Amino acid sequence: MAPSPPYFPEAPISASFRLSGSVVAWRSEHIAGRRPRRQCRRSSLRSGRCVMGVSRGETRRDGSRRKEAVEAAGTAASGLTLRRTTRKGLLLVPEFPSDSFWSYRYVMRLIGRKAAFPPLGVLTFAGYMPDDWDLELVDLNVRAPSAGALRAKLADADAVFVSAMSIQKRSLVDVLRGPARDLDVPFVLGGPFASSYRDQILDPQSESDRILHDGLDALVWGEAYASVDELLSWLAERPVHDAGTPRLFIPEAVACVDPGSRAYLNDRSIFRSLDEVPLPRWDLMRVTDYHSMMIQTTAGCPFRCDFCDIIQFNGGFNRPKAPAAVTRELEALLATGYRGSVFSVDDNFIGTPAATSEILDAIIEFQREHGYPFSFYTQASVNLGTPKLQHLIGKMKQAGFDAVFLGIENPDEDALRGMNKKQNIKVDVPETIAAIQAAGIEVYAGFIFGSDSDVPGTADRIVEFVKRTRIFTAMTGMLTPVPHTPLWERLKSEGRLQPAEYSGNNTDDAVQFVPLRMTAEQMYQGIHDILSRLFNPAESYRRAMDMLHSVQPHIFSGRRMELRYLKSALLSFWKQGLRRFDRAYFRFLWQAGRLDRRVRRRARSDARQLKRLLRRLHRDGVVRVQGDLARMEQLVGEAHDYLVRFRPDARLDQVREWAAGVRARASMGSLSVDDARVLYENARRYLKVQMRLHRFPGVALSRAVEAAIKGLHYERVMNAVVEGEGRG
Repeated sequence: MAPSPPYFPEAPISASFRLSGSVVAWRSEHIAGRRPRRQCRRSSLRSGRCVMGVSRGETRRDGSRRKEAVEAAGTAASGLTLRRTTRKGLLLVPEFPSDSFWSYRYVMRLIGRKAAFPPLGVLTFAGYMPDDWDLELVDLNVRAPSAGALRAKLADADAVFVSAMSIQKRSLVDVLRGPARDLDVPFVLGGPFASSYRDQILDPQSESDRILHDGLDALVWGEAYASVDELLSWLAERPVHDAGTPRLFIPEAVACVDPGSRAYLNDRSIFRSLDEVPLPRWDLMRVTDYHSMMIQTTAGCPFRCDFCDIIQFNGGFNRPKAPAAVTRELEALLATGYRGSVFSVDDNFIGTPAATSEILDAIIEFQREHGYPFSFYTQASVNLGTPKLQHLIGKMKQAGFDAVFLGIENPDEDALRGMNKKQNIKVDVPETIAAIQAAGIEVYAGFIFGSDSDVPGTADRIVEFVKRTRIFTAMTGMLTPVPHTPLWERLKSEGRLQPAEYSGNNTDDAVQFVPLRMTAEQMYQGIHDILSRLFNPAESYRRAMDMLHSVQPHIFSGRRMELRYLKSALLSFWKQGLRRFDRAYFRFLWQAGRLDRRVRRRARSDARQLKRLLRRLHRDGVVRVQGDLARMEQLVGEAHDYLVRFRPDARLDQVREWAAGVRARASMGSLSVDDARVLYENARRYLKVQMRLHRFPGVALSRAVEAAIKGLHYERVMNAVVEGEGRG
C-alpha cells in the first residue's frame, strides 16, 4: 500500500504575506547586536564641535595647530580626565558616468529613484568602525551637493573614506581638484580601484593620477577587516592631510609577489571567512533613494580568467557565508522597511555548490516566513546549467531569483581559451541559457570584444549569438586590461599597452592596447556595430519579446504592475511611444498584453480540467491519470511550487519529500486517491495564482514596460559611444 501523503489544507494566500511587527520595527544595529550610533548632526556637535579643546572651524584652516593640539592632549593628559570626543567620518561615493550600462541613469529618471544600487562596500566598512566615529554618507550618485556645500562637509570631517571602482575615477579626481583642494582633511581610498590601480596612484604617470597621488593619504587593498584597526591608529597619528606619497595598507604576501602573480590567491590567512563580516550600516542611507538593494553571500571565485582582477583582491577560491549569517543580513534589510529587488553581489554565486545549496535553503525559509518580500538576482558561472548543478536552478527559483548574470564573453572557443575561460568551453552555453530561462529566470550576459582571437567578423558572431539565445540584457564592451592581471602583464611585456587617462568603462570607446588581428579603428567599428545592432529601439523590443516568450515568470517573484510604478509606465508611454510616435514600441506592448491573455486563458483551461478530475475523483474514488508522464511531472511541479510559496506552515523538507514520492508513484502507475487529491488541488491553486498574475495589467506587460525603459537606457549608452562622446 502506498504511504498516505501529508495533508495540505487550503490556507488564505493573504496569510502568507503577514509580517511580524516586531521584526519590521527592529533597527539594523539591534539585529547586529551593537549599540545604535549617535546621529551625525546632534545639536551640541553641529556648530562648535571641538577637537581636544581646539575649535574645528579654526583647526581646519591651520593644520599645524590642529596637529599640535592633538599631540598636546596626548602628553598633557596624565593628571587630567578628558571627555572622549566623537570623531567625524565622511563616507564618500564618487559618481558613475551616465554612459555606462551599469549606471542605469536614464532608468532612474523614469522610475523615480536616484541611483541603481547602494554602496554596499563602504556601508560594510562602516560596520567595522568603532562607536566613537560619527559617520555620514555622501553618495554623489544620489545627490550631488554644490561645490561649496561639499567643501563644507569635507572640511567638517576628521577623515574622508572613499570606496570606488576604476569607472568612478573621473568623479574622484574632480572632487580632489575641486571642493577638496587645499583642505587638510585626510582622504582614504578603498575598493577595487585602490586594489587594482595602486601602482598608478603611487607612481603617477598622468595628470589625473598625479591628482590622486597628491590628494589621497592612504590606499587600502582588499577587504577592510585586515586593515581597519591599523588604519585608524595611523590616522590618529597623522590627522592632517599630507601631499606626499599615500600610505598603502596591503598584506606583505601580496605586496612581495611579482605583478600579475596569482601565487597568493588560495592563502586563507589573507582571504578569511565572511561569517564575521558586520552588517552593512543601512541606517546611514535612505532605501527609497535606490532601485535595488544589495547583499553578499559569497566572495571569491575558483576560476582563473586572465582578464579578471576581482580574484586578485577577493581570492581565488569561494568563501561562502554561513546560512545563519545570510539570514541575519536579510533580516537587517527587512528591518529597513525595504521590499523589492535585491542584488546578491557574489563574484560567483555557485563557486561552492554545496554551500550555495544551503544558502538557498536559508533564503527560501526566510522568504516563506516573511511572505516573499524580496526578489533576487546574482552573478554565476555558466556551469550553473549543467546537469550536475541544475538542482540549484530550482532552488534559486523557489528563493525568488528572477535573473542571473553569466560571463559568456565570446561564442568563439579560441577566444575563450585565450582568456583562460576554460569553464565555458566545457559547457554547451546555449543549452545552459535555455535551462535557466525555462525555470523562469532571465539570463543577463556579459560579452567582450577585442581578444587576440577576435577579428572584425567576431562582432557579427556576438550579435547573432545574443539573438539566437534570446538574451535581452547583453552587456557588451571592449576588452579592458586591468593592472595586476595576467592579461595586463602579458600586453605590457609585448609592448602593446596603451593606458588611457581614464579607464574602467568598457563602453567608453577607448582602446587601451594594440589589437592583434585588427586595427584600433576596426575595433572601434566592431563595438559600434554590436551596440547599434543590439540596442536600436526596434531590435531591443524584438529581443525583449523573445525573452518574454522564453522566460515564463514564476510565482516566487512574479509581480503585476505596482501602483508606484504606474508613473514610470506613463512616462515611458509618453517619452518612448507618443513623443517620437514609435510604432515598434506600441507593437511591443500590445504583444506583451496578448501574451498575458494567452497565458491566462491556458491557465484557466487547465484549472477547469483539474476541477473536473477532482469531481470524478470524489465521485468514483478512482485515479484517472490524464495525459503522459510529462504532464504529470508538470502537475507535481506546480503543486510543489504552490505549497512552497503559499504554505509556510508546511515544512520545506516535508513538501519536497511528498513531491518526490508522488513522482515515483506516478511513474509506476500506483498513484493513490489521496495522492491525486492533494496533487490536483494544489496544482489548481497554482493555476489560480498564475491567472491573477496575468490579469491586466499582467506580469508580461509589466515586464515589457520595464524592458522598454531599460532599452531606452541602453539606447542612450549606445548613442553616446557611437557618436564618440565617450572616446578617450
